[in-house]
Amino acid sequence: MKALVTAKFPEKYYDQLYEIVSEASFAGRGHTGYKLTAEEMIPAIGDAELVIDGIEEIDGKVMDACKNLKIIVCCRNEAFASIDIKAATERGIPVISAVGRNAVSVAEFTMGLLLAVCKNISNTDYLLRHTDKLAGKTYRDKPEHEKNPTGTTPPSFWSTDPTGPSAIYGNYPELFGKKFGQIGYGSIGREVAKRAQGFGMELLVCDPYQDPDEIAKIGATLVDLPTLMKESDFISINCNVTPSTVNLVSREMLSLMKPTAYIVNTARAPIMDYDALCDMLEQKKIAGAALDVFPQEPIAKGDRILSFENVVLTPHLAGQAREIGDHQVLIVMENLRMLLRGERPKTICNPEVLDSWFKKYPELLILKK
Repeated sequence: MKALVTAKFPEKYYDQLYEIVSEASFAGRGHTGYKLTAEEMIPAIGDAELVIDGIEEIDGKVMDACKNLKIIVCCRNEAFASIDIKAATERGIPVISAVGRNAVSVAEFTMGLLLAVCKNISNTDYLLRHTDKLAGKTYRDKPEHEKNPTGTTPPSFWSTDPTGPSAIYGNYPELFGKKFGQIGYGSIGREVAKRAQGFGMELLVCDPYQDPDEIAKIGATLVDLPTLMKESDFISINCNVTPSTVNLVSREMLSLMKPTAYIVNTARAPIMDYDALCDMLEQKKIAGAALDVFPQEPIAKGDRILSFENVVLTPHLAGQAREIGDHQVLIVMENLRMLLRGERPKTICNPEVLDSWFKKYPELLILKK
């Protein structure tokens, strides 16, 4: 079997690849840093039977041009972001994804953002480096001879000055004992939940696909979205973008939040109404937000979201840890081997094609015992 690999695929896993394929070519974003267009994918795939794809787009036109293509593996949580699943299904091509590849990374990043915003870590770091605002008015107005001879503030001053950073920025919440609202409980949501519970928080989960008894087993409570928005002290969005989740965290839902509550979005921007969020922040109806995704990326100069002290912003970095290449390869190779044994892969996007695929290509079941 011949393969094209456009996903990041560390060389230490080449042995696993060559146990399955006789020939492989490597191109695209995962290897050159540059994404191939759909038009460029056609000659790159050529007569390959297998594509292990990164972010390159594979639509029906590409599939029709590449007559020998029989398996598509996508190294993303949401294969539909790159692959036309409907077109693949119509052509009987199974699509395998890498669900969970960056679950740990996103979960860790989520908690980092939460701490950065609610403990004023990000804001005070910036103020300390780039302004004299944290010196405190009392200290700045002192005559020079009353200041520390070195010209610096004694360590105790920050915690005693009534106009200093401790008084202004030190009234932050502890996480312990608070309610943590989890919107979505998939592979990423599960990892976020573990970490939230590690801080001693009470977990509320909103996910219509979860069994209340299963949620109860982990010591959490399954609730509807209005209840989660009303009761949570901290909220994390970790669901996929689907027709049912677009604008799920709407103006109405945001208006239910406590004025002391914080919200974190490391999922996708369309899930939340960002205009409404900015209005809530301007009106001080919520305590703050931490965001890794935005309606427009890069963020437009002058965007309202850039103006808030109580908002932490990062440029879509949550799922980018250096270990992601390892995770995605291990996930997709396990599932690819399952397919080639004649089994149903755990991360198959279109299982309805499997029965006919197994019958049509028995020669590809090279790992069947």
